Amino acid sequence: MITARQLIDELAAARRALVEAIQAVPPEQAGEVFLGEWCLLDLMAHLQGWDATNQAAIEEILAGQYPSFFQYYDSNWRSYNQRLVAQYRQADFGNQMAALDASHQQFLAFLEAVPAGGLAKGKARRPNGRSVTIRNLLHAEAVDEEEHASQIRKGLA
Repeated sequence: MITARQLIDELAAARRALVEAIQAVPPEQAGEVFLGEWCLLDLMAHLQGWDATNQAAIEEILAGQYPSFFQYYDSNWRSYNQRLVAQYRQADFGNQMAALDASHQQFLAFLEAVPAGGLAKGKARRPNGRSVTIRNLLHAEAVDEEEHASQIRKGLA
């Protein structure tokens, strides 16, 4: 069984790799579309939004509720991701980078404050029986960030 420490460390390592990929891109390229319809600023806003989304989801799970963001699910979270980009995107690369770092630091601090058993075993069920675990949410975010780091390296760096 994966421990809470391993979950947090996996997420932190994925973000470090992602930030390294971002920092290899000249800031003047941050507005160039490279991933479908997204530029680097959009991707960074998306990640900031998922930090906030996953924190809220974990708070809901710990309170015995099914995460509310699932109500927005569509193919590959397309609409929800567009919503996050619209909410969190900034025009200035430095400001976007600072906001991304701050959101991740806040998320990690939140995770550190959750009792270890809650992170490793936290689970919520919908009335139809489908369940979601905190462990799966955190692992999915780490995998997503690893994929995005690779996309940045291939598309911009």
